[in-house]
Parts: sequence; structure tokens; C-alpha cells
Amino acid sequence: MNEAMQLSPPRRGNGCYHADTAKKQLGARVNEDVAELARKRAADLGLSIGDYLARLVQDDASGLRARAVDAAARFLAEHQAVFDEAEEAQQTPRGARAA
Repeated sequence: MNEAMQLSPPRRGNGCYHADTAKKQLGARVNEDVAELARKRAADLGLSIGDYLARLVQDDASGLRARAVDAAARFLAEHQAVFDEAEEAQQTPRGARAA
């Protein structure tokens, strides 16, 4: 389903938005799967689709998403051995480690 979505500021405080700033309407065409994901995620966060999209754009423009992905990659790199051990333990049949 294609919908025109209203872009409005996120509910958290941010210096980029001012209370007297007029909202602008943007049109976006996305496939039904993306539209449904946006609706569900916005609802999960208690946001309108417009507020959710505004938050995504702000986070992307501020570099927040890139920093979060970088931090996750560093965490995984530092702790890969722990994850490998846990995965190996799940794949090893019970009793196979008994000596």
C-alpha cells in the first residue's frame, strides 16, 4: 500500500526542531512489506509513522546509526570467541564432552 506520510519531529528533545516549525508533507512510495514494517515499528515505539521516519532521518543524519553499527561490530570482534564457544556447545551432542 502506498501512502503519503507526514514528517514530524520526534518526541525526544532535539535542537534541530523548534516548536514553531511548520511540518512539511512528504510523499514516499514503498512496497507493502516496508510499509507494514514501518507501521509496526512505529506502533511498537508509540510513535506515528511520521515521527518514526523523522527519528530515522535524524539518527542517520547525525551519524548515530553508523556509530551504533560500528560499536556492535567492535563488540562482536572483541567477543567472537565467546560466541563461537557457545555455538560449538549447542552443536556438540550431550555427553560427547564427558571424559
